[in-house]
Amino acid sequence: MITLTEIMRQKDDVVFAEMLNRIRVKGKLDVLCETDRNLLSQAITEPALCPTDVLHIFATNKEVDAHNSATLALLHTHVIDIHADDYRKDPRTGRMALQDRPLKGGKNELPDTLKVAEGARVMLTRNIDIQNGLVNGAFGILLRVVHSENDQHIIKLGLKMDNETSGKNNRTPADDMVYIERAEENLKQKGVVRRQFPVKLAFACTIHKVQGMTTTSAVVSLKSIFEPGMAYVAVSRVTSLSGLYLLDMEEKKIFTNPEITAALENMRQANLDDMMPLLHVRQTLSRSDVFTIVHHNTDGLPAHINDIKSHHELCLADVLCLTETHLRGSFVAESLHLENYNLFKRNRHLSYTNFPQMANRSGGGVAVYVKSDIQVHEKQYIHNVTDLEFLALKVEAPVSALIAVVYRPPDYTLRPFLKNLVSLLDSLEIMDCHPIIVCGDFNENVLSSANKPILELFESRGYAQVITAPTTEKNTLLDLIFISQPERRLHSGVMKTYYSYHDPVYCVLSCDDS
Repeated sequence: MITLTEIMRQKDDVVFAEMLNRIRVKGKLDVLCETDRNLLSQAITEPALCPTDVLHIFATNKEVDAHNSATLALLHTHVIDIHADDYRKDPRTGRMALQDRPLKGGKNELPDTLKVAEGARVMLTRNIDIQNGLVNGAFGILLRVVHSENDQHIIKLGLKMDNETSGKNNRTPADDMVYIERAEENLKQKGVVRRQFPVKLAFACTIHKVQGMTTTSAVVSLKSIFEPGMAYVAVSRVTSLSGLYLLDMEEKKIFTNPEITAALENMRQANLDDMMPLLHVRQTLSRSDVFTIVHHNTDGLPAHINDIKSHHELCLADVLCLTETHLRGSFVAESLHLENYNLFKRNRHLSYTNFPQMANRSGGGVAVYVKSDIQVHEKQYIHNVTDLEFLALKVEAPVSALIAVVYRPPDYTLRPFLKNLVSLLDSLEIMDCHPIIVCGDFNENVLSSANKPILELFESRGYAQVITAPTTEKNTLLDLIFISQPERRLHSGVMKTYYSYHDPVYCVLSCDDS
């Protein structure tokens, strides 16, 4: 866990940053202290004195539209109207026919008519290429309007994006511009398809639209503030007080939601021992006579492989057992490999012989990553285990152990599951190699008061279940680690993650069998 202690946006204006922190929690009935009032008064100005080339921030779309129209007329003499191309099916021919003029669209639909000019500030209003930074809310300057060969129709807009990386893969080498085409959407009017450029003027924006933005200067109007927190968001977009031009200053417009203040006051402090349990025993993990096993329900390995690679503790596992991998087919993408680990996997469709309806379902699957310096052998064929999502490995050096990972889908009835689980345990125990570690998501909440036949099965055969804290957001304990020789356990518990419904569980074992 990383605790942020430095305000980065206003790091070069500490006085301004400290003032923002105070108004962030100001109640509606609270009065600004004299220091904060004096600071804000330095930014108060009149509309006529504000620079026209600086972003204006308003509370409402009505104010934004009015400012954009006025600024366009003020700064640009050659205003271009770009009408939407609206198509509707011709009842005579059955084909989509271009309408003579745009229909009346809704507020959130692509505009009927765009009024723009070359050199005008614009903003994208749709995601065009997310991976390439051409996303809803990206700013730029419209530098070129491209017409068709007969000059009757506008077919492209050339933009110079504010962010140097936005549209990097779409730029033309000759002019370093990003050219966008008309987007196509269905209107709410039945049967109407609209083609229009997904841009709008951006001399001004709403407070809602600039959340997360950082700029060196901005004109901020507090006139129509209507929700708590809006004023703080607006004035905190700039990096310093000298870049703030404040209009319509009213102290009562600066206030926070009292429920947020109460929640902050009542928020419990995180226990770092719980947040980073393995890091706290890292000195133990570095010993040659210990062995660390982690089980984690990933809720989809391809979707979360980057999260797993960057997790601060999963990389400490000697053996990382995963359930719900959601893998399909025999091919394993290069992106799914972990450095210094070997991967073993068994997908869901290979796990069921007598339940084809389960084999054909998406999801499920198990996998194990083993440190590359560990000698391990996969036990692929185990007697009478025909319908079980599992993987079994025999670790041969530097330690001796049997490790199995199991996933039981929530709707897999207990009778066939237990039958296959018994066969798995029988086969592992016949191999006469200890300790035996069986981990996985068994979808049996061992914290509940209900009967727990899976837990009872393991305990009847001398295994101990070593995880005691909840592993899911609903405070259930579904992710379990069973050990045949519990006296070897040095540490065990639950780790934290942010991307899965399940938290990982771990167990640190002694290799010394004396």
